[in-house]
Amino acid sequence: MKKIIAAAVAAAFVAPVYAADITITGDQEFSYSDANGTTATAIDGDFNVKASTETANGISVSADINIANDGGDDGSASLTLSGEFGKLDMGDTSSAADSVDDRTDYSLVTGVATTAGDAGIGWTLPSLVPNLSIYLSHSADNTYDGTATGAGAEAHTGVALEYAAGPVEVAYAENENDDGSKITYVGGTATFGGAAVSVERMDDDATDTEEAAMGISYGMGDMTIYLAQEETQVANATTADVTAVGLQYSLGGGVTAFVESSSDDKDVTAETTAAGVTFAF
Repeated sequence: MKKIIAAAVAAAFVAPVYAADITITGDQEFSYSDANGTTATAIDGDFNVKASTETANGISVSADINIANDGGDDGSASLTLSGEFGKLDMGDTSSAADSVDDRTDYSLVTGVATTAGDAGIGWTLPSLVPNLSIYLSHSADNTYDGTATGAGAEAHTGVALEYAAGPVEVAYAENENDDGSKITYVGGTATFGGAAVSVERMDDDATDTEEAAMGISYGMGDMTIYLAQEETQVANATTADVTAVGLQYSLGGGVTAFVESSSDDKDVTAETTAAGVTFAF
């Protein structure tokens, strides 16, 4: 009898595990860099645990837990519901502007990026018009872990529109912050064979900052080369003019070797060259 009871208790704890599909993915990256004569090595990695299931009425449910290689929270943890209403992502997710930006962010260590803040709730609407995607976001005064919302991730309500027509994709987004300020983003990408050209601009009137970037990448078999340039203006004065170039080569099995370099015409001390290898699994 005791064995039967013990087995029943064990089954009660084990059963929920079998009710969900669980996958583990991640990556590990090593780099060696030289920044104006100062060399450094870095190791950066994380793994993602994702569980998914489906409710009795057909709603797909998934949970993402991202853990850094030091055991800490690596961000982007969320609970997602998907169905005829679209996809609702709750936790640490992308804001409207963040859902369509970073088109010129090719680099792994150095480079350029027009990155907006995160949100607490993101809603991808069901398809209303062919090739048109609509994304809404909201962020509360405090983040999902109870800390105050930081700069670039203000309490906001946002909307993003992304439209694809053949090889061309264009996007527009606004994050309307609770303090009356806003982030505005516009960008686009054109893809022709192995080449892709992207342009983007982000204005943040809370900090009077404007970022404009353009980039091109070209893939040839296992190798991809890229060039990106970004100019940042604060109060109409150029504070950064960064150019980044790089090469990535796939070795197969999720392993990629890379070498890249960046420089800033507004800061002669901001020159960095990096090389390394990354493994995604």
